[in-house]
Amino acid sequence: MNVYLDAQPLLGPRSGIARYVECLSKQLATQDLDVHLAFNRIVKAIHENHVLDLKRDFHLHLRNNVYPYKVIRRLLRPNFLYHMPYDMLSKAKADIFHGTNFTYTPTWRGKSIITIHDLAYMRYPDATSERILKHHSNWVPYSAQQCDHIIADSLQTKQDIIELLHIPEDKIDVVYLAADEHFRFILDSLPVLTKYKLPEKFILFVGTLEPRKNLLGLLKSYLLLKQNWETSVKLVIVGAKGWKYGPIFEWVQKHQLEEEIIFTGFIDDDDLPAIYSAASAFVMPSIYEGFGLPLLEAMQCGTPVIGSNISSIPEIIGDGGVLIPPDDDLAWAESMHTMISNTQIRSQYSQLALQRASNFTWEKTAAETKKIYLKVLNDQ
Repeated sequence: MNVYLDAQPLLGPRSGIARYVECLSKQLATQDLDVHLAFNRIVKAIHENHVLDLKRDFHLHLRNNVYPYKVIRRLLRPNFLYHMPYDMLSKAKADIFHGTNFTYTPTWRGKSIITIHDLAYMRYPDATSERILKHHSNWVPYSAQQCDHIIADSLQTKQDIIELLHIPEDKIDVVYLAADEHFRFILDSLPVLTKYKLPEKFILFVGTLEPRKNLLGLLKSYLLLKQNWETSVKLVIVGAKGWKYGPIFEWVQKHQLEEEIIFTGFIDDDDLPAIYSAASAFVMPSIYEGFGLPLLEAMQCGTPVIGSNISSIPEIIGDGGVLIPPDDDLAWAESMHTMISNTQIRSQYSQLALQRASNFTWEKTAAETKKIYLKVLNDQ
């Protein structure tokens, strides 16, 4: 079976969708499938080292089609120009084209599957960047209608697809993601902490700086933590600036917390396990998540987690962490205080996190994804 995976996310920052493509392609290559990493780079060749290493180490095929699918999506609404089959000139035609990043790509005769990671742009349009809102509004509903089947990262996302895109339930399957295997407890975190000038004790957030992550709520809870318990524990926020992040930095300056709250910016995957392992607690106060991959990364490192009790977050945390309403600032402050001050409770939640994370593996994700490929092909 020739499976084409939209691998374009591998050319950008190593965010959640890039990790999805990388980890899924590695595991699918062990499932007796011919996996083709499909790119749409118009001018440059594919020469990124991590892509070439992935190709070599896992015997993957590289495909690049210069037809301007990306340009059409960026500038236009769906139209006849988009109907050009990606594999028209390829000897190895696609049996399956898997759009890993929300969008459908046409093929000569193959079946089309897309993964929709979330519908944040519909649930919270005011918290979405204008670029993403415009693109997704034009192309996600179209892709959901055009494709043969949809994979959702969570039950929450499946319900959103049914409700907001009016897609029949039997066209959607839920396949959970997993943390990469290199996210493991690191005993000696000091070299990495020193590299980024981080303290030995801190509360950690990892994610893009954008409104739906509810960082303003986290900052308010952290201020209550300091005011009520006079803690010296810092708050470390790891992640690239996304959009509408100005109020976050303005709030920190207004409350003179520049020395207490550390913004690292984006940190390479190789260093993240040590930072997760060193954290006293990991927090995800989001108002909406399609999955929340950093939660599993933290849990797989044995870090106690505190998350919002809404959206997909309870599906992931289960009984492996603490769930709190995202708008209850005092409850967040109290929970963070308990985690950083009570060694016994922190140890208990560390073990619960490890147990829960063991339920999610990329082997399982790939096996379930392959079953969907076969089901869609057998429906011909």
